[in-house]
Amino acid sequence: MKKTIFLFFLFSIITFSCKKEQEYSKTKFLLGTICEVKITTSYNKDFVEKIFDEIFSEVERINKTFGYSKESEIYKINSNAAIKEVVVSKEVFDLIKTSIYIGDLTNGCFDITSGVLSSLWKFEDLSNKETKFRKPSQKEIKKVLDLVGYKKIILDENKNSVFLPKKGMKINLGGIAKGYAIKRSKEILESYRVEKFLINFGGDIYVKNKKNSKPFKIAVQHPRRKNDFLCILEIDTNSCATSGDYERFFVLDNKRYHHIFDPKTGYPKKRVVSATVLYEDPVFADALATGIFVLEEKEAMKLAEKLNIDFIIVVEEDNKLKIFTTERLINLKFNL
Repeated sequence: MKKTIFLFFLFSIITFSCKKEQEYSKTKFLLGTICEVKITTSYNKDFVEKIFDEIFSEVERINKTFGYSKESEIYKINSNAAIKEVVVSKEVFDLIKTSIYIGDLTNGCFDITSGVLSSLWKFEDLSNKETKFRKPSQKEIKKVLDLVGYKKIILDENKNSVFLPKKGMKINLGGIAKGYAIKRSKEILESYRVEKFLINFGGDIYVKNKKNSKPFKIAVQHPRRKNDFLCILEIDTNSCATSGDYERFFVLDNKRYHHIFDPKTGYPKKRVVSATVLYEDPVFADALATGIFVLEEKEAMKLAEKLNIDFIIVVEEDNKLKIFTTERLINLKFNL
């Protein structure tokens, strides 16, 4: 009897493992962008749908937790600026702590308190179709800069509390929350032992392929030609995040003003038009794409060597594009 059961169990394993693999995909609009997940698996369609539902439910939860609604913990922190500390979940506390760490790594170029600059320039609320971008006066910028500075955030690890000491200060995790959502989605897929998948949340990507030797081919958006690519990356397992001045911008007096600010000046970063980062941790990749966009190229190279990351920085000089990249990507063909 035991032998019969064992043989049946073995037969079931062989039958399951031999089932033909298929590619499934699902797309939803979340986090203010298009979120797509593709997986290759032998699981049946109904079971795959359950996995997709779990992933997108988690992304929706993250959006509510880290977003701008009155239910979010970030809203509670911001609305109590200069009033009182706010006890938050360990999840929120840890992501804020990680953001501060990345701020230190990038010499302050990634700053989660710089959202007040986005509000001043009218970049923050794109849900309102009547929103008009504006170039504020130098006096207005100087006033708001007093509210910028991630080092001003007071954390209490014993209480898991966060305090913003100045009225009007705000934390904005838009530059890192998408990477966190990708990481959680990745963890869910790995918990189901899915070995080949692609997660694409608004151009921030994580791919994994433990099935074969064929890498994923990822096209990096050309910063000046909407329907064209800058280069093609071949990746087995890694995350890829890009920040560019072409996503949200306006032109005034023949000058382009975009949504990626230098926290030290209050103005959009000049000269750099896009920065792409390759790094195993999607949370870091997301935040570092912004930080490296604002960093000078020499400082970015030092950071890349320290963290063992790769990047592609595109700068514009005299209406011509120029590429700076790490040594491992030096042989890429760029479509300038």
